[in-house]
Amino acid sequence: MAPKPLIKVAAICGSLRKASYNGGLIRSAIELSKSIDGIKMDYVDISLLPLLNQDLEVDGKYPPAVEAFRQKILESDCFLFASPEYNYSVTAPLKNAIDWASREPSVWADKTAAIISAGGGFGGGRSQYHIRQTAVFLDLHIINKPEFFLNAFQQPSKFDSDGNLIDSESKEKLKDVLLSLKEFTLRLQQGMQFVKSNITPKPSIKVAAICGSLRKASYNGGLIRSAIELSKSIDGIKMDYVDISPLPLLNQDLEVDGKYPPAVEAFRQKMLEFDCFLFASPEYYYSVTATLKNAIDWASRAPNVLADKSAAIISASGGFGGGRSQYHLRQTAVFIDLHFINKPEFFLNAMEQPSKFDSDGNLIDSETKERLKDVLVSLKKFTLRLQQGN
Repeated sequence: MAPKPLIKVAAICGSLRKASYNGGLIRSAIELSKSIDGIKMDYVDISLLPLLNQDLEVDGKYPPAVEAFRQKILESDCFLFASPEYNYSVTAPLKNAIDWASREPSVWADKTAAIISAGGGFGGGRSQYHIRQTAVFLDLHIINKPEFFLNAFQQPSKFDSDGNLIDSESKEKLKDVLLSLKEFTLRLQQGMQFVKSNITPKPSIKVAAICGSLRKASYNGGLIRSAIELSKSIDGIKMDYVDISPLPLLNQDLEVDGKYPPAVEAFRQKMLEFDCFLFASPEYYYSVTATLKNAIDWASRAPNVLADKSAAIISASGGFGGGRSQYHLRQTAVFIDLHFINKPEFFLNAMEQPSKFDSDGNLIDSETKERLKDVLVSLKKFTLRLQQGN
């Protein structure tokens, strides 16, 4: 019998304080990892890193402490971040470490990670959302489940006076995070081996194309129509448009005897039959549209028919091109366990001249179509990685 693969985990703490609760989580995680076959976890100290300053980069070399840190990150398969919440965000030491490791060539790219947090109130949760946003640019794949937020000030205390985790229930939750990180890391590694292999033909994937705008000449509707047409030139993709306009506004009173309204049942069945999703998400007031959120909420009702599948987001709008709606979708995806591709991102300023659309909202710009096709190719590859890595 072949030995099980060993994954190397770099454990990184965003707090430098000796008795830090998040440091206690890291120490506990390292101890717990010894009871899990196939994991080797090492603590990586970020306290010696200078504040990022490009003037310290000389002749293509980084300062010695940075070079040593980047090498450790490069040698790791995945990462465990313990992230306290400072002023609703990540700490400077952690962001500094992330930034140094992301300098060219980035040593984070296409690896997996998990985040744990201890803090007051929400248990450090808001810092996790900022890390997840940063991870999109870094091309880090962060596990969705289980999430780990721990209120460090709730009684009885989960930590001793030295910041060590002493609560057995929290330790079990922490172990579940490590098991999930191991599984997801191996899944993506093995899935990539399949994608890169000479095995042909590769399986076909079914993609549901969903538009967050109901307007007939919607630019996002134009993106969807173009994507469907472009998909015909990509081997192994079958893409179908799914109309979400017939869905009633979500109201649990409409659920009778365990059944949903007919339009919802039909929609949920379609979602169940697809391998992955392409969302065209306009930005309404810095967020997603009610139309799209309504469809997602209906699909996520028990049993969730979106869970553990892959997805991509495209957007056309003014200004930032719909980007802020995408961040909200990515936050929602954590709870519903959707795995979004990180690269390439697709934001399109629909108001910029010369226009990328005709008067009927159809995409007419050839360069933009090529970018859109790149999204579809990436979605196909990532979907196969998830499927074949199981």
